[in-house]
Amino acid sequence: MRKKLTKVMLLAAMAMSAALTGCGSSVVEQAEQQTAQQTAENQPEESAGSTEAAVAETGPDLTEEVELKFNFAVGNKSRTMTYNQESPLTLPDGTVVTAGMLKPMWSYVENALNCDFTDVTVQDIKSADMIQTESTSNFSGANIYGGESIAERLMYYGTEGKFVNLSERMEAGYLPNFKAYLEENPDVKTAITAYDGNIYHVPYIAEIGQIGRSFVIRESWVTSLLDAENAGYDTSDFTVYYQGFYVGDNKRTGENGGTVTPKEGVEIVKKTDASIIELQNALEVKNGETLTNALIQYIDENYDYDKPSELYLGEKAAYDIDELIALMRCIKANPHYLTDGKADVVWPMFTRQSSYREELLRLGTYFDGVKVHGSDSYQARWYIDADGVVQYTYAQESVYDVLCYLSDMEAEGLIYSDCYDLSNKTNHRSALWGTDEGEAPSYGFITYDFIASSTADSLNPDTAVILPPVAKVNGVWQYYMDNGRAIKPDGWAISVAGSTEEQIQRACAVFDYFFTEEGFTLQNYGLPMNLDQENKYIGPDGNEYPLFTDWVNETCNNVANGDLSTFLRDWMGCLMPIGYQKEIGFEYQYTSERGFAGWELLKNSTTTIATYAGEGPEGDNPNYYKMIPPVFSLTSRQKETISDSTSIETDDVVEYMFNIIRYKTKGNAPQGAEVAQSYEEYLQMFENRGLELYETTYQTAYEVMTSVN
Repeated sequence: MRKKLTKVMLLAAMAMSAALTGCGSSVVEQAEQQTAQQTAENQPEESAGSTEAAVAETGPDLTEEVELKFNFAVGNKSRTMTYNQESPLTLPDGTVVTAGMLKPMWSYVENALNCDFTDVTVQDIKSADMIQTESTSNFSGANIYGGESIAERLMYYGTEGKFVNLSERMEAGYLPNFKAYLEENPDVKTAITAYDGNIYHVPYIAEIGQIGRSFVIRESWVTSLLDAENAGYDTSDFTVYYQGFYVGDNKRTGENGGTVTPKEGVEIVKKTDASIIELQNALEVKNGETLTNALIQYIDENYDYDKPSELYLGEKAAYDIDELIALMRCIKANPHYLTDGKADVVWPMFTRQSSYREELLRLGTYFDGVKVHGSDSYQARWYIDADGVVQYTYAQESVYDVLCYLSDMEAEGLIYSDCYDLSNKTNHRSALWGTDEGEAPSYGFITYDFIASSTADSLNPDTAVILPPVAKVNGVWQYYMDNGRAIKPDGWAISVAGSTEEQIQRACAVFDYFFTEEGFTLQNYGLPMNLDQENKYIGPDGNEYPLFTDWVNETCNNVANGDLSTFLRDWMGCLMPIGYQKEIGFEYQYTSERGFAGWELLKNSTTTIATYAGEGPEGDNPNYYKMIPPVFSLTSRQKETISDSTSIETDDVVEYMFNIIRYKTKGNAPQGAEVAQSYEEYLQMFENRGLELYETTYQTAYEVMTSVN
């Protein structure tokens, strides 16, 4: 996205350029001058002409102020366009922002594009509820609608004529910068094109091609357990349930992962076919001391590391899922040793919050590359098989097997028990990493989350990024993370019934503005007054990015506990899930030194990630690495078919899956909780809910989406 502005550019962006550099005439004056100039130049040879030519040459007329109403719902009043903080915010220029006003970024855009913005959103309504409610009035209550996880709805209602056909508008000369962006990024265009071949919404596009989440741990726990001499390990009894994955005919040795390459020029060889899980399970006495000593001896006998901890830490890490679970056992069995006696219980693995519990399913990758999510979204429960057919992952036998492995881990206490309860709104990462010095500390070891926030100085100084487990993925032994950053199912669209032609044109200008360099910078980083106008930030990739001023960092620390992302969203109005391309420079800039080390570790490794291009080591399935579109465009008949004849898209399906994790191995299911004891029973549940029709419907939709592009 770091490129010069296109020649075919909105007049608004041209005027905005002067505003951002702090010189030149006002936006309205610029508009008046440009319009007058173009009129004079074109008058001698002007004919009826086309709308496209007129818009392309001059941009829409911004001389008249236009009112635009927004209904942008995210289910969180702190994340809307309206400033809803209790305390006022004083900007560097002395402007005071109080509750009920537009957030600073939106006031800035409002003035830049000569609009009168009104936020008509019910401030804490969920986007799905908002769309459902507004559809009954034909979306006549606002000009622009948007929010989180509603792209499929926007596409559907667009094909029904409820939202403006942006493809037609682009052909007529509107949204030139967005059009240029789509031409440069055809994967995005494909993902947002409806079944009729048109585009009706502009999506929130994450940092495509970048690593998403990664494994982050308490580093000192690994070194304290594995490298310390004469350690005083715990001796309380430990009960095992997990029987291992690399056992029997699947033992890891020789061609079956015996040699791996974590970094170019570095090879790690596993010497024997010994299974650490079998060795630990065979111990006559199982406790923190015996389990840990068994792991240390196993590493010494199977690898040529200077320190046993190197199996997990650094650029030569070569652990598999069994070796990770073996380490988790040692952590679980040594709470007193690891916490200096402060805690009786520690939790090896956890998710940031309960609503992220499906992150646990991503461990499926390390059981021979099991596909669970087709992209970053939990709703992307599809993958494309070798024949180009989309398969519903949650109904696969391989996923059921993963649920059973996770159930064994749960029975051993390796997964934080509070992760499963959706009614629990606690930030588990803050609780398990951020309370070490508190009166009642809680302790967790490993999570799968974003690098910047997970390695924040304010959270815990002991966190570190590690390579993912080595595994046979797509038939090839490699390091792989099925979590590349994606096009989000978020964004916005323009109402037909709620808008005049003048409002539609101005709404197009707003949409397109965020694909100009100025609007892109504003949404990603904030107001010009919040950025250093003389210096740039140099990222770990060597690129230059806008640099935040001291005011931003100091204010962020004061009001948002140092969380820059939260500050920009909740106080300034930036980084909201509107239609725009997010840039990694923001994230780099608030990443700790430990986080930078993590980025460097992963980028210098041989780790492959999922992308829309779908490139990776050649294996069994040529489509394995290709991410699924964020949503599918369904016709009215297809939606009716799914709604009337299937019941798979329901919360209780996921709850049914987590019942297996929570209760199958331990056999302690509460009354009324269904727990599938076999894959046949598990599959029957999906078939009873219309699985065959559900898959057929989505396959048809996928074929249409790919054909129209």
